[in-house]
Parts: sequence; structure tokens; C-alpha cells
Amino acid sequence: MQEIANPLPLFLRLSDRPCLLVGSEGEASRKGLALLNAGARLTIVAPRLDDPLAAAVRAGRATWDDQAFVPSHLDGMWLAVSASPDPVLNARIHAAAIERRVWLNVVDQPRFCTVIWPAVVERAPVTVAITTGGTAPALAGYLRRRIEAWLPARLGALAGKLSVWRQEVPGGLAARGRFWRDLLERGVAERFLDGDETGAEAMVRAALRDIAPDPEQ
Repeated sequence: MQEIANPLPLFLRLSDRPCLLVGSEGEASRKGLALLNAGARLTIVAPRLDDPLAAAVRAGRATWDDQAFVPSHLDGMWLAVSASPDPVLNARIHAAAIERRVWLNVVDQPRFCTVIWPAVVERAPVTVAITTGGTAPALAGYLRRRIEAWLPARLGALAGKLSVWRQEVPGGLAARGRFWRDLLERGVAERFLDGDETGAEAMVRAALRDIAPDPEQ
């Protein structure tokens, strides 16, 4: 029996990329809205639309085909998602996606998936994704709720501030990495998250002065 390799965790940039959604209710709707939020050009194949996806179609953010799935629906797609409970249909979608080299996620039927859709915690621009490889989605959801309760609400604001500060750190990749590891170990993140932004910035400025070259040398 061939050993199944662990999936490779990646984040996709789908802005203006054509993606396909088969189905439109429940989990299909949630995943369709997530694709739209990622900027995908979404095509929905479903006999009817729920209200959020219908609104997206009316706004010109997605297109809708109410006919049954055919393999040509996958032509030119980068990613496809099927929320159909029908394993026969999903086997057809999987075969067509493999033939066209289109990544595919199938809700609750991991044997057809070439992409695992993770449980996600958002603290934009920080994103934490959790997966059990499709074996235990309920466990992934449980872990998401635990992590969501633990992560500070201001974590995204900290990431944004770090993105500004990091432009001022000289040196190569290794040196910049050591600089930030040292500052984070010394508590700059905790100070910022506790509301002391002035103190956090003072720590960064002091550390920058320590590595700045002596102008008299």
C-alpha cells in the first residue's frame, strides 16, 4: 500500500483568477464567498443560488450557469470547489480536473480532493490555517475556535506596524531575522498588544541605534 504524503501548506493568491464552484448552498456558499473575498473570478454551476451568491451575481462579481456540470466548465480554471454530496458526480469532476490539471476541493469527500480547505482564523493580515488532511474536519474546527479565542484581537495591527518598521532594518536576510527574533524575545510584541505602542516603538528605535554604523568611523 502506497504511503500517503502529507499535504503541502500554502496560501494562494487568486486575485482575478478564474475559479469554479459546483453547488451554491450551505458550505458551497461559504466557500464561494471566500473565493470572492480572495478576488477570484468565480463561475457558479448550480440549479439555483442562495441569497449571498445571488447578490454577488447581480453585482457582477460572479457568473452563474444553471445547467448541470460538464467537464468543459473546468476549462481555464485555476481552482475548483464542489459541494455536491453525490460521489458519482464528484468522481466525474475529479477526473476532469486531473485531466486539466485544475486543483480541486470536494466538501466532505477527501478522496476526491487535490486541495484541502483548512479551518481559518483571521487577524488580517495574519491568517492561521488548520487542517487534519481531511480526516477530521470537526477537530480542525475545534482547534480553530481554541486558537481564535487565544489570539489577541490587535495581532493584525501589530503585523501592520512590523511591516513598516522592517523597512528600516539594514543588512541581509539572516541579520534582519536575528534582529526581529531578538526584539520579539525581549517582549516588543507583548508591549504593543498591551496597548503601549509608544514603548514598543521606543524598543525598536533603541535596537536600530544599536546596529547603526558609527558616523565617525
